[in-house]
Amino acid sequence: MFMPSHHVNQRGVAILLSLLILLVLTLLGISSFHNSHIQERSAGNMRLQSVVFEAAAAGAASAINYFDSYKDIGPDELCGTLGHEGWDDPTEWIEMGTVGQASLKQRMYCLADEYPEGGRPARSQLFVLSRGEISSGGQVVAQRDIEVRLDIGNTTGVAMGDGCGALCFPSCNPGTFDFPTSNSFQVDGAGGPAITGGCQGMTDEVLDGIRNNRIGNYIGGVLTNDPGSPWDDPALVEEFRANIAAATQSAQAAGTCMTYCYRASSVFEAGSPVFGTVADPQVTYIEGNAWMGGNVSGAGIMFVNGNLSWAGTPNFKGLIVTLGGTYTISGGGTGGDHAGSVVILNAPGNGAFGDSNFEDSGGGTGLYKFDCASLWLAHGALDAEGQGMWAPECDADGAESPYEAGPGELIIASWRENIGWREEFFGSGE
Repeated sequence: MFMPSHHVNQRGVAILLSLLILLVLTLLGISSFHNSHIQERSAGNMRLQSVVFEAAAAGAASAINYFDSYKDIGPDELCGTLGHEGWDDPTEWIEMGTVGQASLKQRMYCLADEYPEGGRPARSQLFVLSRGEISSGGQVVAQRDIEVRLDIGNTTGVAMGDGCGALCFPSCNPGTFDFPTSNSFQVDGAGGPAITGGCQGMTDEVLDGIRNNRIGNYIGGVLTNDPGSPWDDPALVEEFRANIAAATQSAQAAGTCMTYCYRASSVFEAGSPVFGTVADPQVTYIEGNAWMGGNVSGAGIMFVNGNLSWAGTPNFKGLIVTLGGTYTISGGGTGGDHAGSVVILNAPGNGAFGDSNFEDSGGGTGLYKFDCASLWLAHGALDAEGQGMWAPECDADGAESPYEAGPGELIIASWRENIGWREEFFGSGE
C-alpha cells in the first residue's frame, strides 16, 4: 500500500509560515518607516513652531521700542484715557526683519476695556501684536502670535518727574481726607500720578481717605513727589500770591475781566458764571473763602486765598489753587470736568504750611484730569513776573497721550500667546 510522505506536508507548511512571517516583517518595516517619517515631519514642524515662537517672543520683548518708533501711525493719541472707545482698525503690519529663520512683523491696536474690575472706570488699552512666520513656496507653513499690553507703570513708589498730579497736596502736613464714594468721581493722572503728596506721610493719609473699592478711580495712583516751585516753599507761595493779587486788581480796574478778576472778600457764586475761556484765559483771585455753585466754567487760573468748595457741575481748564487748606465737594449733579491741576495748600503767609484737607459732604461727581496743555494755557494768562514764579513742569506737545508723555514709565503690563489676535474685533488679520 502507498503511504503519503509527512515530509512533503511539513515542507508546505514551513513555506507558508515563512511567507506569512516575511509578510508580517514587511508590514512592520513599512509601518516603522512610516512612523519614522511622521515623527521626522512632526519634529520638523515642532522645530518650525519653536523658531516662529522665538521670533514672536523677540518682538514682544521689543514692543515698547516698536511703539516708540511707530506711535505716529496710530489713528489717534487718546488711547488709555477714561471713556476712550478704542480704535476702529488696527495699524498695518510693519515688517521688522528676520529672527533666525523666521520673519517678524508687528502691528498695534487700542481696545476699550468693557469689563473693568473692582469698580475701576473703563478706559481703552494699548496692545502690540508680534507675529513670527515661516513661508515656503508662497505659503505660510508656521506662524505664532504674541500679544502684549502696554501701560504706564511705576516700580519705585515715587513719581517719575517733578510737579503736581491732577490733585496736588504739596506740603507734608496731612489733615482730614474724606474722598467721595461715588463711582462718578474719577481722577486721571493722564500718564502720571492721579494725586501727589509732598512727603510719604501725606500720601499715606490720602490713601487712607480713599475707600478700597474706589482706588481704581484714581488712574495713576497716589505717589510722593517734589511739587516744584513755588509750591515747596512758603515764602515763594506768598510771593506768587501777592503777584496774582496785584495783577488781578489792575485787570479789574481796567475792566478787562470776563466776570471779575479780583474779589477782596469771600464770595458765593451761583448760576453759570464764566471765568475765562480757552480763547481768552483769565486769572481770578479771591481774598477769602469761595463757594462755587451752579454750572461754573472757566479757563486760566482760579486762586483762592481761603477755602474752596465746589457744587453743581464745574468745568474748568487750567490751574486751581486754594491756600485756606480745605477743598470741598458738596452736592451737585453728575458731570463736571476739570482739566489741569488742583493745588491744595494751607499757606497762611506766616512762613509755615498748615494742614491740608479734602472733604466730601455729599458730592462726588465729575472728572479731574491732569492736562499739560491746560496748565500752559494758564501760564500764558500770567504777567511776565508771574510766569517767572510758576511754570508747568511738563511738555505740552506730548501731553495728550498717556503712553507718550511722562512722568509715567511705559511698561509691558501683560502678555499672552494669541491664537485669534482679537478676531472678534478685527477679523482674521490677514
